[in-house]
Amino acid sequence: MLGNKNKRISVIFHVMKEEYDRLNEADRAYRNNIKNMPKGAPRIKRLRNKDYLYLARRKNDKVIYDYIGAAGSEKANKILKQVAQRRRYAKLLQGIRHDLRDVKKVLRGKI
Repeated sequence: MLGNKNKRISVIFHVMKEEYDRLNEADRAYRNNIKNMPKGAPRIKRLRNKDYLYLARRKNDKVIYDYIGAAGSEKANKILKQVAQRRRYAKLLQGIRHDLRDVKKVLRGKI
């Protein structure tokens, strides 16, 4: 009877270890994708009745605006899609880190 219990625990440990490895790989992949995407929040400024897209980001205490191009241009639309994708990845990464924390608790330092 005791042998079956140890086998079940071993199987559970193995499954949790696989989940831990999968979550670590997903964490690494999302962080790499986020790192390669444009930083900042899109801002549209109106100059002489034309709209222009900028990316606003912080550098130390200053807000820096990076010029992208005319609002509605192909480049601006591409950047907006990348920013939206980066935000989705950040949200997913947050969930992955939460799950990783839970898996670590289950494994209790046996990894």
